[in-house]
Amino acid sequence: RKRRDHDETRAARSDPGRLRCGCYAVAAAKGNAMKNSLRIALLIDADNASVSTLDYVLGEIADLGMANVRRAYGDWGSPHLRGWREALLANAIQPVQQIAYTSKGNASDMAMVIEAMDLLHAGAFDAFALMSSDSDFTPLVMRLRSANMHVYGFGKSQAPAAFQRAC
Repeated sequence: RKRRDHDETRAARSDPGRLRCGCYAVAAAKGNAMKNSLRIALLIDADNASVSTLDYVLGEIADLGMANVRRAYGDWGSPHLRGWREALLANAIQPVQQIAYTSKGNASDMAMVIEAMDLLHAGAFDAFALMSSDSDFTPLVMRLRSANMHVYGFGKSQAPAAFQRAC
C-alpha cells in the first residue's frame, strides 16, 4: 500500500494542474471501502484557494464522508473574493467574515486556525479538509495529525512543498 501511495504521489506531482490531496491519500482511502463515513470539517482559506476547484474538492470529500462543517474565511468585501459568493450559496458553505487589518495581514488565516482548534477540541470530527495553498497552515496540519486526525489538504499544484508534505 505504501508503494502505491508513493506512486500516486509521484503521478500527482507530474501533473501541474492537479490539486494536491491530503498525503495523496484520498484515492487510497476511497479504495479501502471505508465502513464508517468520516465526519469532516471543511475549512477554506478563500484568500488562497480557487473557487474553480471547489466542485472537485467537494466531490473528493463526499467520497470520504460528510462535511458536517463547511466554512470559508476571507474579507468578503474584497473584490478578489467576489467569485466565491455564488459558490458559497450553492454549496451551503458558511462565509466567515474576517476584515484584513493590514494589506499583507493573516487575519483570515488566524481565524481559520482558531476555528480548527475549537473544532478539534469539540471532539465531533474524524477528519479535517483544508482548502488552501498557503504554507502557513503547515503547523496546523501537524498539530491536527498529532491528535490522530485525518487531514486532507487541497490546493494548487504550486502550493509550497511543506504544506503538501504535512497533509
